[in-house]
Amino acid sequence: LILRWFIDGTRLSQLARDNGLSVSAAYRYLHEGLTVLAAGAPDLATALERAKAAGLTHLNLDGTVIHTDRVAAPGPHGADLWWSGKHKHHGGNVQVVATPDGWPIWVSPVRPGREHDTTCARHHGLVDALNRIAAELDMP
Repeated sequence: LILRWFIDGTRLSQLARDNGLSVSAAYRYLHEGLTVLAAGAPDLATALERAKAAGLTHLNLDGTVIHTDRVAAPGPHGADLWWSGKHKHHGGNVQVVATPDGWPIWVSPVRPGREHDTTCARHHGLVDALNRIAAELDMP
């Protein structure tokens, strides 16, 4: 169920039918599987230590707003937190730390799409962590 959902984007209603499940059970199984997969992902400190041990010359930090629908929440001033004015759609802001060849070694939890990449990076401690490891490696 989880592999089909990841690989070909099969709708949960179809996966439920194919596996003789109710739609609510399919959602439950999907989220249980995603939780198990997420538990195996390294935290930021571990990912940076592995990069350091691998002797990488640099890391790339990039943020992206992943398009979504059915998400809306008013912020403190009434503006929708999940609306990205830059991208003109609702979405979640995700930060990615990648190796020089682009392989992701860490992905942040999602933040509201309205937030700027730098704000998200600071929220997740990326700026401090990357500065700290750069100092340890005597990199600019």
